[in-house]
Amino acid sequence: MKKYLALRLLAILFSLSLSSIVFVPAFAQTSGTVYHPNPVVGIVEGKPVTFEDVRNKKANDLSLQLYQHLSVRLMEYAVEKLAKKHPEIKLTPEKKATLKEIIAVYEQNNLQERGTLNQLRPQIKQFLERQISSQHLLDQYSLALEKGWTISHLEAPSDFLLRGNVKTAYLRGNKKASVILLEYSDYQCPFCGRVQTTIRKLINNFQDRVAFGYRHFPLAFHQEADEAAIASECAREQNKFEEIHLLLYANPKAQNVDDLKKYARDIKIKSPDKFDQCLDSERYRGLVNEDMKDGAALGITGTPGFFVGLFDFKSGEIQGEVLSGAQPYNTFQQTLNKYLSRL
Repeated sequence: MKKYLALRLLAILFSLSLSSIVFVPAFAQTSGTVYHPNPVVGIVEGKPVTFEDVRNKKANDLSLQLYQHLSVRLMEYAVEKLAKKHPEIKLTPEKKATLKEIIAVYEQNNLQERGTLNQLRPQIKQFLERQISSQHLLDQYSLALEKGWTISHLEAPSDFLLRGNVKTAYLRGNKKASVILLEYSDYQCPFCGRVQTTIRKLINNFQDRVAFGYRHFPLAFHQEADEAAIASECAREQNKFEEIHLLLYANPKAQNVDDLKKYARDIKIKSPDKFDQCLDSERYRGLVNEDMKDGAALGITGTPGFFVGLFDFKSGEIQGEVLSGAQPYNTFQQTLNKYLSRL
């Protein structure tokens, strides 16, 4: 078992070492050859169909993987060829992994539970040596570019932004902002409950610059989550969404119909009878189903899920990306700032 864990560790570490190469910026340089960034991939009814016309998330992921793979292969090919002619290009790095570096990796990554230092030392050493080799390859390739011995025509795919719409989401923050964080959540999901503190902090810190939306995504194995979602919309009818929203997340295990009706009275809803009728008739079942359909179309499979990006408040259109899970504050902050910087 320890041998298996060690091999798994090596695989993880090696994949991290590769990332130091594949995500470097493309060293694109000009030449007399023209490459079209959006090639025609077919003809439909006499009209050309371009890559951008058919690109979806899967096609984008594949094109990104191809770009990353070709970046590494071009580096390897160029350095191997140039080393035969240019003595400045060295195929083998002089640096070796030291015991001090091995111990640092072991301690900083809390690998004690995986095995002793002596047990994991060969795997960590191999990881470090691969990392050294990766950096050496990048350095040699950069030298070749600087000298003009090689030219790269590789460019990373352009940013791929998913498209969606805020539709009937409950909005907080600046509802007319040009950036939005749209949450898809489940009132009986513990991770959704935990992230609410983070969301409130984000609203306080970005309230003038960002819109914050909430849509429903009750999971099938949470028996009462869909009724809770409907109840929140019934309360929203009477301008009490915020109040019941907090109560539902505070009481994830008590959300049967009687509980929901009690919560409506606890928040002093204006017309309890109207709330009861709304809940009993499942007036907003269609709205909840539409939320789930739209979330699934974006690629959301679990909760909480977030769609963050550029927002046209007039049309409700959003162009952005999906963040999955109860991410830390810094992750949301960095992503929001990324889109705010594009304005």
